[in-house]
Amino acid sequence: MRRREFIKQSLQLLILGYLDKAWSLTATPQQQHADVIIIGAGIAGLSAAKNLKDKGLSVIVLEARERIGGRIWTDNSLDLPLDLGASWIHGINKNPIKQLADQFHIKTSPTNYNASQLYRTNGKPLSDSEDQRLYKRYDTLYSLLMEVKRLRKAQHLPDISWQQAFDSVVNKMQLDAVALSELYFALNTEVEHEYAADLNQLSLFNWDVETSFRGSDNLFPNGYYQIVEGLVKSSGLGSSILTNQVVQTVDYSRISGVEITTNQAVFEASAVIVTLPLGVLKANSVEFFPSLPKTKQQAVARLGMGVLNKTYFRFPDYFWQQDGRTQIINSISAVKGRWAEWLNFYYYTRQPLLLGFNAGRQGLAIEEMSNREIIDDAMPLLSQIYGDNIPSPTAHITTRWASDPFALGSYSYIATGASVGDYQELAKAVGQRLFFAGEATSSDHPATVHGAFLSGVREANKVLVALRKV
Repeated sequence: MRRREFIKQSLQLLILGYLDKAWSLTATPQQQHADVIIIGAGIAGLSAAKNLKDKGLSVIVLEARERIGGRIWTDNSLDLPLDLGASWIHGINKNPIKQLADQFHIKTSPTNYNASQLYRTNGKPLSDSEDQRLYKRYDTLYSLLMEVKRLRKAQHLPDISWQQAFDSVVNKMQLDAVALSELYFALNTEVEHEYAADLNQLSLFNWDVETSFRGSDNLFPNGYYQIVEGLVKSSGLGSSILTNQVVQTVDYSRISGVEITTNQAVFEASAVIVTLPLGVLKANSVEFFPSLPKTKQQAVARLGMGVLNKTYFRFPDYFWQQDGRTQIINSISAVKGRWAEWLNFYYYTRQPLLLGFNAGRQGLAIEEMSNREIIDDAMPLLSQIYGDNIPSPTAHITTRWASDPFALGSYSYIATGASVGDYQELAKAVGQRLFFAGEATSSDHPATVHGAFLSGVREANKVLVALRKV
């Protein structure tokens, strides 16, 4: 490494270390009252805090973890930044996260989902014509499912799951076992991975209510956490963030304001913005006094919290896809959804890394495995594709989002019987004191970082009106 580059990287590490130290030093709070307290230092909480601080309000952000960022989590244990939570800016055109990346001079790299190769269970690649035939069947199936949806709505019949609708039409397609396994692969990667839920959990009526930004999906080669850092640095929020503060109770019945009790202290504010993930709300990990309105509790119960887990494998050398152009590696697994989708991280980092995804029940299954069992589960599939002589991974990292007590899942989805109205209900304020932000409160952009970010801005504006600061 050149001396100048070494000094530059050393300074960056020192700065990061200083920021981490600054946040950890605030874990024993000196200030226990603010105009607004924000529960959670994820992107929703940070965007709300920035907007309130910019308007001159005093803010305290309470974060249960030792780190900030929430479900944005960049890990450096394999000697390069790897995102264990959010990975992509979904649609870069007019997307606020892309705008932040540009503002902070953060590099992003587009993913071309068409630069992919699909393999059968025997390790043989599908030809272009076979691939086209598969997705033509998928398009046919999709049309049949949407017709089921249309007819059920026209007849005022209740919502059903994707799986129930699939079971009702699949026989019309007269598929053999191979074609059926191919179709299940497409459903897994196109739907289940997108919504982090199994077909039998997803609402047929309301699964796709979100609004999308146009443009490519872009990764952060140097980590999504740069967005979090940029927000904190640009707004001077560091001293307002208290880590290791596990919120236990939120009492919004008091005449003087809201009282929040954590595992370390008691805080008071005129208003509170709650950015707890849907999974945490579902688990009732935080007690509210009085209890949240019944309509909000029902919305929390109806919505689903999905699971999408990642496993990064680092190898001693780059043995796959020697042309260097393939970005996505797909496999029709013998077990639906098991290691069906891989991202070729060599394309982005020039490091011998593969990233495997498992969603829904397969994502939950991963969480029950030991690290050794995960390697033993994945390697036979890679060996089937690339040969028995491929090397073993030298290191790996696996996420377990459903087991994380401060997330209890990856992101929300609309379960059977739920609707976009449940997102809207969850976003409603309770009186003029209790406000809610986070991806599960975004009816336009749920399950996305930009949705969470915009929800923080939305609630900050509500608070400013409630406190008569605008």
